[in-house]
Amino acid sequence: MVDFKNDQAAGLRRIMAVPKPRVISIIAASPAQDQSRTMINLAASIRNQGNEVLVVHASQTSREATYDIAKTPTLFDVSSKKAALEAAIKSTSHDITVTKLLQKNQLSIPLDESLTADLNQVFDTLSSQYEITLVDATLNNEDLLPLKILNENEILIQLTRDAESITNAYTLIKKICAQLGRRSFGIIVADATDTQAQVVFKNISQVAKRFMHIELEYFGAIPTDEHLNRAAKLGRSVTDAFPMTPASAAFKQIAQRLDSKSSLNIAHQELASSLT
Repeated sequence: MVDFKNDQAAGLRRIMAVPKPRVISIIAASPAQDQSRTMINLAASIRNQGNEVLVVHASQTSREATYDIAKTPTLFDVSSKKAALEAAIKSTSHDITVTKLLQKNQLSIPLDESLTADLNQVFDTLSSQYEITLVDATLNNEDLLPLKILNENEILIQLTRDAESITNAYTLIKKICAQLGRRSFGIIVADATDTQAQVVFKNISQVAKRFMHIELEYFGAIPTDEHLNRAAKLGRSVTDAFPMTPASAAFKQIAQRLDSKSSLNIAHQELASSLT
């Protein structure tokens, strides 16, 4: 006999299952990299694929001016009751939703534990309203990201084919693992074709696996493309201004990679719901 009551309950759980929002911190392996431009273009590609996306500035090196948030209150101001959450969220000229975690001079020194707890709560509440949150991040003086919630979620490292950048990327991975234990990292290679990027990824992943026993995951390459500069001068993302260019295609592929992982997470959650 079919148990209609349990079948209906399982079906309702599947319908009501809400995918856990993804929080992805991206760290540049070289201060010379224009990380804010990468974040804007990747966010635009994610948005164009139908996902709600938030960009959070939490970097000591990338330019706040690119995000139009130099004078915007921070999420720390919100957690300290000095500003409303609405005032800390801004839609930029690129039609991207952006917020600022802390002032730059607060990013290098870890916050008091009670202050961090309040900021974590504000961040968690805000990020839960978006399918993907991208964090433009750098490590603090303790070789950690500034919030517990960031350290517990995904971390991508962006590097180039330059030897110094590759060394910096490996050093970043070692520092984070020394604090958090072994974990996986995503890799994006800029200023490279996909073939060139695959070579870089193969080399760094082999070293990471041999000496640190960790797995790295390839997320894609961003080619050298003058259309990136032209789009930036227009105040637009390359996917919106020049959709048929190599750079636009590259960002679309990385966004699709992120989206495919989100879809997989949803499928896993639905399967788990159906079995409970």
